[in-house]
Amino acid sequence: MILQKILHTAGKYPEKEAVVYGDSRLSYGALVEEVRRRAAAISAGIRETNVLLIRKDPQEALLDLLALMAAGKATLFGSRQLSATDCSALTGLFSAFSLTDETVLQPSDTEPEWKTGLLSDRFLGVLSSGTEGTPKVIWKDYQSWVSAFPHQSDIFGLDTDDRLFILDALSYSANLNAALHVLWLGGTVVMASLKSAAGWTLRMREERITSVFMVPSHYRLWSGKTGTLEQMRSLVSAGEKLDIVTARQLRETCPNALLTEYYGAAELGHVSYQQNDDILQYGYTVGKAFPGVTITLSDQQILVESPYVSPDYRGVNTVFDLGLIEDGRLILLGRGGRMFNRRGLNVFAEEIESCARELSFIRDVAAVGLLRDDLSHDICLAFSCTYPGERSSGYHRQLKDHLLHSLPQAKQPRRILECRDLPRMDSGKLDYQAIVHLFAGEEEPAF
Repeated sequence: MILQKILHTAGKYPEKEAVVYGDSRLSYGALVEEVRRRAAAISAGIRETNVLLIRKDPQEALLDLLALMAAGKATLFGSRQLSATDCSALTGLFSAFSLTDETVLQPSDTEPEWKTGLLSDRFLGVLSSGTEGTPKVIWKDYQSWVSAFPHQSDIFGLDTDDRLFILDALSYSANLNAALHVLWLGGTVVMASLKSAAGWTLRMREERITSVFMVPSHYRLWSGKTGTLEQMRSLVSAGEKLDIVTARQLRETCPNALLTEYYGAAELGHVSYQQNDDILQYGYTVGKAFPGVTITLSDQQILVESPYVSPDYRGVNTVFDLGLIEDGRLILLGRGGRMFNRRGLNVFAEEIESCARELSFIRDVAAVGLLRDDLSHDICLAFSCTYPGERSSGYHRQLKDHLLHSLPQAKQPRRILECRDLPRMDSGKLDYQAIVHLFAGEEEPAF
């Protein structure tokens, strides 16, 4: 299990760096000592089984999570942007203790038994946006994550010598998964903030970074804009489709790295993946099944059977994404809630977005639907460009002409809006609700 592996590394290499964030550097020995101290205070001071954890400092959040695991608690890992109303609703719904920066737990001299957990133990509640922004909790047991770790190591090309660079938004479950996987391996986790993007490359060189996990939009902030990073061995992308332009730039920036993109969901875990040349050759797919995963289709609905499926979704085995399988490769037709009705015709947002991405100047693009009185949708498309500086009406015209040439009339967006940057959530994923508000006239795009 995760804590057992951390203990093993601490016993064998106590001085090895475990977590680096800002000016703070924690060795495995110091990490275990701090986790023990916090676990003792938690065991003595918190009676509730479930704990809502909200910390401004991501390193503090990571230490508290490990301590809660050691104390046998189940952690609802909250975002720093979680509202007071949502916090109250979650603590009430799950009878949870709220652990925040304001919480004071008294030190305890009694060292509790370190609970390393069973595969069936639920240790983590991932918060995902539900309807109307209400947080939905997806519970993870140890099986759903730990059983994938050996395959993640093999496929991503990671081992105990790796130093992983991730962003500090640990409430995004893919970031947290990457961090816990590297600690399970006995490697080093180096965290950085999105605000420090201009200094990422220098930081990577200084910290001797060998692997990176990011969503595609964050990779686009530095790929192709720096010199080569020849020490890099592994680049992993998830959360959104990795576009071909960014994939090429990453391979040029990190010529010795294995580039992997995977498709998955918090509910299902890892589903499929592809690497290097396959990303360029089969850019319209999300690759082949991850080891241990069986993918089937029922009326184009993607069904997944694997040990990585979250406990509440075993037997459901889907997040209602639609797809096709071609030569063993999975093609996403549409993610749940991103299929629009256009006078009886189903139109998938991904098809329009993929068409737009064929233009080299497209940086980010999002198709959304505004519901009409007849229950059909007005399709709207927002995009941003790779150019710096002022707004350019020429790109808007080029995009419109390309869509008219490439898509049938029934799939044409009714409105196209150019923005300097598209709204994003804390995880780095596009915020489609905020984009809908742009078209609904509730907000103005920033330029």
